[in-house]
Amino acid sequence: MYKCKYFKIQELVCQHVYEKYKDKSWEFFSEDLLRELDIVREILGVPITINNWNIGGQYKESGNRCPFCSIVAKKIENKELNMSMHNLYQAFDLKPKGLEIKKAIEMIMDSVHRFRVIKRIENSNYTPTWVHIDTKGHHAGIKIFNP
Repeated sequence: MYKCKYFKIQELVCQHVYEKYKDKSWEFFSEDLLRELDIVREILGVPITINNWNIGGQYKESGNRCPFCSIVAKKIENKELNMSMHNLYQAFDLKPKGLEIKKAIEMIMDSVHRFRVIKRIENSNYTPTWVHIDTKGHHAGIKIFNP
């Protein structure tokens, strides 16, 4: 089982999942995605916040999102279908410290050859304070998409 070099499991999962599964939560993610998350961290060269609920921070749903997380629960309440890659342990919202989002995306795209499973990055016009990465798609390379 692969565990990230740069991230604790509490940074990748919501509090609900961590409280139930603790360190076993690593098993929900593909090892390839976790390896590529470490590659993103190495490319950007700065600390990255995903979730920080475990240290009293505001980010709680930037890694996985379970049915009890507010974003998912609201959609369920409204009877909306929610096919987010976050629900499938296949997406992260990255907040790189001291690095502009457009620059971070550019740096990742310049290293596209290093990625096999990361397939999409959300257009920064929609996510000006974070970089959304996920594994959706079977195409070559990484596509910039609009939500």
